Amino acid sequence: MKITFKCPHCNGSQFRTSHFDVTRANPHGAKCIFCKSVVVQVNATRIATQGAIRAL
Repeated sequence: MKITFKCPHCNGSQFRTSHFDVTRANPHGAKCIFCKSVVVQVNATRIATQGAIRAL
């Protein structure tokens, strides 16, 4: 299973991980390389469903 991350602020998908950034709210320690905000994990099935709905 592939984990996908997305930045909620700039909508970027490029990130870096660091063990210094691991917190309860950010268990993977992933931060956006553009705006340095914490990225969120995206569910791949939710993306596919949303894409199908927008196509209609």
